[in-house]
Amino acid sequence: MLRWFVARLVCVVALLCTAPGAAFAQAQDQSVAADPRNFSQTGYRVDRDTFWDYFLRRGGVTTFGYPVSRDFMFEGCTVQFFQRIVLQQCPNAGVSTLNLLDDGLLPYTQMNGSTFPASDSTITASAPKVSDPNYGARILAFVRAYAVDTFDGQSVNFGKTFFNTINPSTGGTSDANLLGLLDLEIWGAPTSEPAYDPTNHNFIYQRFQRGIMHYDRGCGCTQGLLLADYLKELITGQGLPADLALQAATSPLLKSAINGQPPFGTTYGNAFAPGPGSATATAQDPAFLPLPTTATAIVPVTPTAVPSPDYGLSMFLWNEPTTTARDLKIAKDANFHWQKTMFQWKDIEGTAKGVFDWTEADRIVKASNANGTKIIARIDRQPSWARRDGASNGPPDNYQDYADFISAFVSRYKHGSSIGTVDAIEVWNEVNLTREWGGQAITQQQAGDYVRLLTLAYRAAHAADPNVVVITAGLSPTGVHNRDADDDAEYLQWLFSAGLKGGVNYDVLGAHGNTQAPCVACDLDSLSMFGDPSFYFRRVEQLRAVQVRNGDADRQIWLLEFGWTADAVHPNYAWFAVSEEQKADNIVQAFQYARQHWSPWIGVMTLWTLADPTWTPDREEYWWAIDNPDGTPRAALTAIRSGLLTASIP
Repeated sequence: MLRWFVARLVCVVALLCTAPGAAFAQAQDQSVAADPRNFSQTGYRVDRDTFWDYFLRRGGVTTFGYPVSRDFMFEGCTVQFFQRIVLQQCPNAGVSTLNLLDDGLLPYTQMNGSTFPASDSTITASAPKVSDPNYGARILAFVRAYAVDTFDGQSVNFGKTFFNTINPSTGGTSDANLLGLLDLEIWGAPTSEPAYDPTNHNFIYQRFQRGIMHYDRGCGCTQGLLLADYLKELITGQGLPADLALQAATSPLLKSAINGQPPFGTTYGNAFAPGPGSATATAQDPAFLPLPTTATAIVPVTPTAVPSPDYGLSMFLWNEPTTTARDLKIAKDANFHWQKTMFQWKDIEGTAKGVFDWTEADRIVKASNANGTKIIARIDRQPSWARRDGASNGPPDNYQDYADFISAFVSRYKHGSSIGTVDAIEVWNEVNLTREWGGQAITQQQAGDYVRLLTLAYRAAHAADPNVVVITAGLSPTGVHNRDADDDAEYLQWLFSAGLKGGVNYDVLGAHGNTQAPCVACDLDSLSMFGDPSFYFRRVEQLRAVQVRNGDADRQIWLLEFGWTADAVHPNYAWFAVSEEQKADNIVQAFQYARQHWSPWIGVMTLWTLADPTWTPDREEYWWAIDNPDGTPRAALTAIRSGLLTASIP
């Protein structure tokens, strides 16, 4: 009832409001001057810009209390819990407050020693309808008619103590009707008359759709009860007041939570886990501990190791059900143990935060597992809702959104999952290129931003599955230093300087080796043919030197892409193209060289690539492939099959 008035009122009351004064006890938090969105009192941050704007415009902490959750999906909308109120934003809608009471989420009349009136059907039935003429004036008159009562001979007027307490900003409107509508938008219409707490006549309560007003006659002040806090306690099953627990013990809601069933048994991921740097973060919440500030705080995990080398192959299975089995069989017959596929974030969580479509991902994971092929999942390409500027590929505005997706992804495909297992994830791709980082300039500061994203993803992944392998983004071997790209070895050092550390935020170092020099074993000190070492297959040795210099010699490097092109069509590639026969020769030599010179630190070597079934010769990618789009082998695939079967490639 009356939940529909919010959208209409938002259009009327777009006012910038400051926190009220003495009417409420709490004051706006100023504890973290450098980041006003972070609230150390509870350990949560208001990340969502629309929530932050609404929070500021409606009185801040005084109205809402402190945040007590992250933003997450709840009943089909993105929400964030504050102590008194839950903010929500549903698809294709603005921000509003969640109807905590009328929707049956808190069907109780006693909470933490407070006893307040139940909803009065006589009052709710007489409330004006949004379709009534002059609805705004009628609803305010209705509110005010039920906001005055007499207690022990004293008149108590909620219209003075509660309504019109959200003050306009300097230069704002002073129209009392508009301010009343603003209050009404937040709390909803009254659903009871004011009533004593039967155990304490100094406290008077009035029930509204979205909150309960608590008037203290001693101080003459009014506050909203901490209803969202109580709902959080019901959802998590932690910290329930005794009286609420007693009432909830017979409630289907709490029973479902205890039994792990919807609605409150739903897994809300990290929604209620304290944020990084929170005083309440503990060792039980490893995904959200603050970053270590000294080397002594680092406790490495057991380094991940696979056969050195092991064999992987990039392939294109997404939305290609008719060729999936064929391509997986090609890989298996050639003795490739791993396949790398791009699982685009936007294809899985594209509609809204927390709304997932796992159909295609499930199909690929099941098919790969059935084939006996392990998966490296490259995860990037953000959904449109996660980034305001519409960049085609860039980190989300709120890095926690990506970490939350990683948590959901790894939880679904963790070891032992009945759906199937993804053994390794690559966190983003070629982050030393501006086109892979939302158009942002590539700088040392930007490298630090990637380490921050990686750290959140690493913690989320390992909280979901301790056995998943987290790989850093493979860096593009550019050989340049400008706004749009940076040299991969220099950029790698930037990452280590920003806090990259094995066992803290990565398990395996990712690298790319899509080489331009036609030779495999060319000495990097002899650059007469190609002027930069990043053009050579052995460039990975220089990346290894950076890794060792920074104390991570116990971590493997996995080549996430390497290969040669036979492209004689596109001028940007034709100048370093090789023949299909030389490509075949080089690939076999590369596997042999790695085994002889890079063991044990080289891990999976992922060859680029099996052909996408849709590619044609006018695409440059077509010429890197080791087969044709119809699955027939080129010279490289034939050589690999022969080499592996005859043990010339171990």
